[in-house]
Amino acid sequence: MQQVAITALAVVMAVFATPLFLDLAVCIVGNLRRAREPRAGARRTIRLAVVVPAHDEETMIARTVGSLMAADSAIPIFVVAHNCSDATAAVAEKAGARVVELKNPKLRGKGAALRHGFAAARAAAANAVLVVDADSVVSMNLMAATQDKLEEGAEATQCRYELELLSGPGHTLARLRALAFRGMNVLRARGRAGLGFSTGLFGNGFALTTAMLERVPFNANSIAEDVEYHTHLASMGVRVHWIGEAFVHAHPATMGRAQAIQEGRWEGGRFKVGSRATGRLLAAAVDGKWRALETLADVWSLPLSRGVLALLLTAALPVHWLHVYAGVCAGIALLYVLQAAMLGAEPVRDLASLAAAPLYLVWKVAITPIVLRQSRSRAEWARTKREAPQP
Repeated sequence: MQQVAITALAVVMAVFATPLFLDLAVCIVGNLRRAREPRAGARRTIRLAVVVPAHDEETMIARTVGSLMAADSAIPIFVVAHNCSDATAAVAEKAGARVVELKNPKLRGKGAALRHGFAAARAAAANAVLVVDADSVVSMNLMAATQDKLEEGAEATQCRYELELLSGPGHTLARLRALAFRGMNVLRARGRAGLGFSTGLFGNGFALTTAMLERVPFNANSIAEDVEYHTHLASMGVRVHWIGEAFVHAHPATMGRAQAIQEGRWEGGRFKVGSRATGRLLAAAVDGKWRALETLADVWSLPLSRGVLALLLTAALPVHWLHVYAGVCAGIALLYVLQAAMLGAEPVRDLASLAAAPLYLVWKVAITPIVLRQSRSRAEWARTKREAPQP
């Protein structure tokens, strides 16, 4: 009886871990290939506008607007001051943005802010929108690279999205977190692009044509609105194209409780979206849109840190086949981390930050109640506490 229970536990753990390591293996292979470009055809004219959703971001918004204007001052920037209680609107306008104020307690969430920004951009004759978060800086080529990809025929794009690296206390943990973030938002997107899959949307640095928004309205309202909308795109057979030569860098959350709440919302929101989108993505695959299966594996993937925790637990179970399975998955995880480090500017220092991995795993276990709570409740978009960036 005891052996049956152990075997059942082993099967459950393997089922939960498989989507992650299968997805990682696909992305590792995809990173060895060059991203497939949109089909060549007659180039179209793109009139791009930038939409910046902002909730109480008076300390960050001027830097973000300044970064966007430095990249291309001719492209209009719409800052949506969403139920702000501070001077976000005034600071953004002074910095050179067009401000769209949204003051309606019933319209909550980043999705509502984006819809108002998209409407303002369309009213200004834009036929494509680029979304940049209010805590970010962009590369000088972001607008040009996005516009070029859309003019080639892409209907949706995602650029390279990473965390800024800060110095000071907790620097090793911050670097480890940035490495994990790069794996999720760069390596995996790049790998999918190499195999012709949709890269996914990461909520920052993505662009959509207004024709696409008419075809697939942005009705996502969850805390993981980017993942939710991407499941709709995937179920319609729409591919998000990768822009690897341009980037957005976001200012990281303050270490501690603020980071725990932010990651809890991300993980919990993904689980909630995954449970709701499974039927739709499976139906799309049956209908011939087989690439939707990769999106399904993505939304059900555990974060790598939790996948590693699962592998450690398997080592304690006296099931031989599970040990073989764990060894294969550990090899996949190692290759994945090495690839993610090589995509950064300082791979040696990134790999050295793995010394903090045990502490990070303990921290992940500690925030599990927050993740579970966020996956059950209706989490709301809120400003994450961050230290003001250095000038």
